[in-house]
Amino acid sequence: MDFGRYATILLSELMIIPAGILCLAPMKNRFRWDARRVLFWMLAVSVILLPASAFIAMALNLTPKAILFATLLICYFAYQHVVTAGPAKALAVYIFVCVIMSVFTNLAHAVDALFNPNGSSRTYTLEFGLFLTCFSTLGTILLFHLLSKYASYLIDQMQESSIWWKTVMISGLFLILNITITPRKYETLYVNNVFAVFIILQVIIFTLELLLGAIFYRMVKDLLALSELKVQNNLAEMQEKAFEKQQRYIEESSRVRHDFKHTIRSIKVMAENGDLEELNRYLDEYVSTFPESAVQIYCKNSALNALLNHYRNQATSHKINIRYNIELPKRLVLSNIELCSIVGNILENAIHAASAQKEGERYIRLTLHVENEKDFYIVAVNSFDGNPVMKNGSYMSTDKSRSGIGLLSITSAVEKHGGFANFHHEGTEFYTDIMVPGGPSNDSPHKQE
Repeated sequence: MDFGRYATILLSELMIIPAGILCLAPMKNRFRWDARRVLFWMLAVSVILLPASAFIAMALNLTPKAILFATLLICYFAYQHVVTAGPAKALAVYIFVCVIMSVFTNLAHAVDALFNPNGSSRTYTLEFGLFLTCFSTLGTILLFHLLSKYASYLIDQMQESSIWWKTVMISGLFLILNITITPRKYETLYVNNVFAVFIILQVIIFTLELLLGAIFYRMVKDLLALSELKVQNNLAEMQEKAFEKQQRYIEESSRVRHDFKHTIRSIKVMAENGDLEELNRYLDEYVSTFPESAVQIYCKNSALNALLNHYRNQATSHKINIRYNIELPKRLVLSNIELCSIVGNILENAIHAASAQKEGERYIRLTLHVENEKDFYIVAVNSFDGNPVMKNGSYMSTDKSRSGIGLLSITSAVEKHGGFANFHHEGTEFYTDIMVPGGPSNDSPHKQE
């Protein structure tokens, strides 16, 4: 056995380790286990796989690149196993890193061509292995923070799988292009200005890949900011309406209390005179002056309270029986905007679904409660016509948009804080089950119907 060639092949495959670390950076919040166990799993696979693949390449006299593709495929399945992100996200990150590593590989070939001008990219040399290891390690050090901070934000926030599949296609095109332009024989690099053009192309591909990632990040952040601003505006409008309604209720109640002494006198006179018919008519008129649809206090959170009143009025207008059971923790991980966005999306979807119901009782039940003094649960059930709108296994909205963005927004906000959201239906009932790790203790419950 040629141990020199074996060591060279093994050295050239070591770039899989920094590549694996770079793949894990965006998934820092999506590990299936704790970070130490994930790293141990990755290193264990590398320690077994890399020497084995180098040995197979030697034993079967295969080109290192042929065995590398099989190795990368196995690494992908191992990668998918240690993260909880969906296949679209995992593949998008994996292909993105493969493009970066393909640039380092081609640059290592270019350096190798300086030392071995008559060599080939199919036969790895010691120089190639050393420079590829150096380039991939240095690149991982430089890019790790960027991917850990910004790419992880995309992984946590962007839940639309179709967008991730599009990024897979774009990065895949870059990868195919870079593999295609790899020179088979180094001597072709010395024809005219091919060497300089080859280096420039690598710089362009590397820059474009990072630029596309930056544009994607900016686009997602702007969309989420716009969505949050819309929620804030809606909340402000609801709070304003709730405040105005409450003020009218207070003013009307004050007027009724002020006039009550005159009412009592009139009732007393009619009762003394025995005029029961006139007394009943007077009482009917008096009851009709009571303020209706007063703002109810469901919890101490004014924003959420305004939201609950808003959707209660909407449900009532659609003849939907709605009931709340509200209990909030003293310390809530969710921000005010996130909490109201989640509850608002649940109630909006529920009202759309229940109002489309042709037969049977229309109803919505929403419960917010705390368990074990730390876990915050949001549970809802609503009636619907029993015919859910689904696409690719996901529930879609029953309104005209058919977007399903509301459920995606809920899932994104909940998973951001380490929780989960589950949606399912049975017969003519739709269920929403959400859990978010909350504060250490809960507030006294505020229950209303």
